Amino acid sequence: MGTSSNLSSIIRYYAEKQNSPFIDFKEFSIWIKKYAEKKVEEQAELVKYLGDPSGTLTAELKGLEEKHLAALIENNSKKVIVSIAFLSLKYAERYKEITKDFTIPYITEYDLPKKVPFEILERKKAQDYVTEAIQNQNTKSQTVYFLEFLREVPAMVIPASVPIQKLIEISQAKILRMMRKEDYHDYLLKKIRGSNPTREISIKHFFTTYINPEFSGFYDFTNDDDYYLWSQLCYLLRVDFEKLQDRTIEDLNVLQSIQISEAYNSYLKEQMQVSKRRENALKALKTNLQQSPFFYSSNQILKFHDESGRLLYGQYSEEDLKEFLQKETTEAEEKRLPDLLVFKVESGTKYYVYKDNVISLVIRLCNEAHGTIESILTEEWYRAMMDYSKLPEMNDDAKFEQRLEDLVEEKSPVLYSLLNANFMSFLAYEKYNDEALQTFQIFADDKLLPYSGLLMLKRTNILSEAKSKLPFIFSLPILSWLIGLFRNKKNKKEKETVNVVVKNPFDEEEADTEHKKQQTRQQSLAEQAIKLSKEMIPEGSSLDRELNYLNKQWNKLITKEASMNLTEDVNSLIRDYTRKVCRTISASSFTKTRIENLAETLVKTPNLQKIGEEKALKEYIELYMLRLVSNSK
Repeated sequence: MGTSSNLSSIIRYYAEKQNSPFIDFKEFSIWIKKYAEKKVEEQAELVKYLGDPSGTLTAELKGLEEKHLAALIENNSKKVIVSIAFLSLKYAERYKEITKDFTIPYITEYDLPKKVPFEILERKKAQDYVTEAIQNQNTKSQTVYFLEFLREVPAMVIPASVPIQKLIEISQAKILRMMRKEDYHDYLLKKIRGSNPTREISIKHFFTTYINPEFSGFYDFTNDDDYYLWSQLCYLLRVDFEKLQDRTIEDLNVLQSIQISEAYNSYLKEQMQVSKRRENALKALKTNLQQSPFFYSSNQILKFHDESGRLLYGQYSEEDLKEFLQKETTEAEEKRLPDLLVFKVESGTKYYVYKDNVISLVIRLCNEAHGTIESILTEEWYRAMMDYSKLPEMNDDAKFEQRLEDLVEEKSPVLYSLLNANFMSFLAYEKYNDEALQTFQIFADDKLLPYSGLLMLKRTNILSEAKSKLPFIFSLPILSWLIGLFRNKKNKKEKETVNVVVKNPFDEEEADTEHKKQQTRQQSLAEQAIKLSKEMIPEGSSLDRELNYLNKQWNKLITKEASMNLTEDVNSLIRDYTRKVCRTISASSFTKTRIENLAETLVKTPNLQKIGEEKALKEYIELYMLRLVSNSK
């Protein structure tokens, strides 16, 4: 049978009428039946007590006993109900009196009525109770706790309704009251000075602030010096009082108070350590955001690590991260952009980039896109001229700019989104007041340079390059004109002719059979590598582009030949290592973590240790291994 939510309150009400926690079960059964008859119309749940309520009460009291709210005991062949809720109210009043007069002792296990069995009260270690109560205390609870102390100090009885801050305040007041006594005051001052000769000013300030004044209240020792000195003084006092053989009630109260205060000190220490870790993690987060490649999505930010390789997310909470990003992206001086800027690519992914790195990032992305777009245009124009045709952008600067913009949008979406972000126009004005924004000139007359200027591509140069690839015959104008004339006629005929391709059903059947064959381990690995590449390469970039960028980070050799030789040596080492690994590894175990571990192992070898730039080299190895495995399909 479920426990009635009102039974504990009804028992407490009856106990208050009798002014005793002990209730005769038989008398209470008769009373509750009469009570139910009067109140059943108002409280329908009381209907279960209208008949013989003894069975119902016995079952419900077992539930209350499990919750430490009441108990049914045998006393002189009589069943007696013990109301814990009544004891809770009574003892809560006692603690209110203690807050007015700190000479009143705590309630100990010896103060409990003799009929109350110890096991019906919930037991807690003082350290655990203080920590749990600070984090989540229900002061409306009617539970009464036994607080157990270390080193043979008697247990304390404390109702859950007493706020934990009040309990800590009482313990601090009892300790300070002892410390203010003349003998202890001078003794502790001498002791603390002797063990901390370099903290004279802090000690003087602490005694002036906390010990000398006749003030009692809650002290939150969150200052490093105050926390240290308070902990030291509690320790010195505890050591002296633990040596006492015949302890008075006041001595025991001091020892109980010190253990409560030390439990709070331990909690404070842990919180300060957590706060310090959080603070350091947020600093590391900012440092990571300012490192290459300079722009990061939310998912990438969640994967940041500190210098020890530990994940930053977890050292600070999700709320901490949101608060940090909100602050960095919104707070700014008047008429200035915030330090951290946000832009969004076409897919909807948001990226964060620090203002001081925007121009450097634009230059880097433009340099990376330069070669790709130049090659595409050169090949397009070459093929067009081989076909004796012309493209609009070959001779028209405006259409050339439009074609460049289309290619940037397609091949480098991050660069395109960055160039079209709202904050770029404001950066043009801020660069006059910020040296970091004057490193490169990508603005002219407070406007961004055209795409040809940003990419350092000239229409005439690309046209010349495309023409240089044409066969010799194209250098003879008349002959090439005649060939082009006949070629155009031929192309026209081909367009008018419809070619019908007859499919061989046997070929289709063979293709289907081949497709249904089980994939080899090598193919599975290759597919897994392609999936991982998409995860590890930033949106808008490519494997080759990232490899090229990382290669420049770790390969610092000046001469071109030496640089190429070093890259080839490293690549050869990675190829040999990857070949050995692929003989035994399966697609299911070929994960990002496994790749990182493999790269970590390889980068620690003596030959690669000589290179330096470990972080960039490790990332290069990871991506190069992915390229090797994905190409083995």
